Amino acid sequence: MQQINGRDTALAVLNDPAFVVPPVPSGAAGLAWLRATVGRFSTGEAHERRRALSVAILDTIPPESLGGYGPMHPVAVLAGEMGIDEPVVDLVGDVTQAYQPGTGDEPRADAAVARLVAAFGGVFDEPTAARIGLLVQACDATVAMTERARHRAVDDVLRDDPPVPATKRQALVKAIVGDVTVEAGEVVQVRLAGDLAFGAGPRRCPGRAHALALVEGAVA
Repeated sequence: MQQINGRDTALAVLNDPAFVVPPVPSGAAGLAWLRATVGRFSTGEAHERRRALSVAILDTIPPESLGGYGPMHPVAVLAGEMGIDEPVVDLVGDVTQAYQPGTGDEPRADAAVARLVAAFGGVFDEPTAARIGLLVQACDATVAMTERARHRAVDDVLRDDPPVPATKRQALVKAIVGDVTVEAGEVVQVRLAGDLAFGAGPRRCPGRAHALALVEGAVA
């Protein structure tokens, strides 16, 4: 898999609609349902609609309200802000370890998705997927950033050791970005660091301010 490392080249890929997130199989339940229903793995109009759901949830949580939770797990903080009183940290962790296709124990994640859907009202729909997806995105990445920021400035962590170091894109057509030629259908790995640590373009992370507020509160 080709690596896209330079900032300008990475920006070109992240902003180019001819580069999309690699597709994932659909499913009626479990992890396959979640992947197929969140904005993270969607494209086109579905991505725009599902991203808007995530943004609407975040808009109900002022980032400045997150700084007073101290060392609480970021998933527990966000779940509480969403009105979920049940303990869901371990369940979200079970989903997170297999969220990216081919990375973990999918049966364990399937069981956790079912329990999380029940905790969020029992309906397998896009609003429920958006809530679970936000918790998954905040899980390991925010914990990792917090631990690294205990010893270094956050800006240094994002530049040198970001918690999400890369993302994947698939070319719909043959393209030349910088000095890299990408064939149609080829998947490339785009490095995320510095001011790109939360992505860029239409798929940039909508929870940047919330993540930084959680890290600042935990470190303080």
